Amino acid sequence: MKAHTTAVIDPQAEIAEDVEIGAYSIIDGGAVIESGCHIGSHVHLLGRVHLGRDCRIGPGSIIGADPQAVSFDPTVDSGVWIGPRNNIREYVTIHRSLYAGQQTRMGSDNFLMTGVHLGHDASLGDGNIIANNCLLAGHVSLGNRAFLGGGAVFHQFIRIGDLVMVQGLSAIKQDVAPFTIAAGLNRIAGINSIGLRRANFGRAERNAIKRAYELVFRRGLNLSQALAEAEKSSWDEAANRFFGFFKEKSHRGFCLHSTHDSAEKG
Repeated sequence: MKAHTTAVIDPQAEIAEDVEIGAYSIIDGGAVIESGCHIGSHVHLLGRVHLGRDCRIGPGSIIGADPQAVSFDPTVDSGVWIGPRNNIREYVTIHRSLYAGQQTRMGSDNFLMTGVHLGHDASLGDGNIIANNCLLAGHVSLGNRAFLGGGAVFHQFIRIGDLVMVQGLSAIKQDVAPFTIAAGLNRIAGINSIGLRRANFGRAERNAIKRAYELVFRRGLNLSQALAEAEKSSWDEAANRFFGFFKEKSHRGFCLHSTHDSAEKG
């Protein structure tokens, strides 16, 4: 381990030999830091934080702090689990779980820009890009390969599907279906066609997703009617993923197409 002389490292922390730790950083005893990680200056890893291989943590980031919940018992034994190859930039905050034995979790290959906040019990998949100053409240679930624009805010207990793009400064308090673009206050603006092409979705797959989108959002049907209508046809795997999102439990309902005036509860 290569640590700056001003770093404070609990001897109970499990740290791979090639890890680098910057000036004035504090690593608590519950930390596990795998090979290839680089910890910047003034970073604090509190309690049970697991960093997978080849992660980078920028200056001033705080990972594993207590949840911002007035009822939280600080004696609860919970933590944060972060997979490999995540790039977490300056002044990011990630809070530990509310619940004993549970973790706020992040998959692999995510890029969190400066000032991002992940609340307690948030769950991230793989390959997401979260721009500066995005705020994800507790229990937010983010899929894979999404892009969240700068300054966007997300209400607790919502789901954001795969390959979603969210416009900067948006305010989202309902679930965002996969493969879509969200903008403003709880509105879906269309299909994320560029993201789908970059993810190597073929023309047939993209067209199927567009047909599924039209059925759910543009046919004037309520959600139950749209899903029932979908059952009458055969769809490819991508379109079935889209429909499947609406069949899963929703705490707060779904963002709808921008021409609608109200959102239907799930």
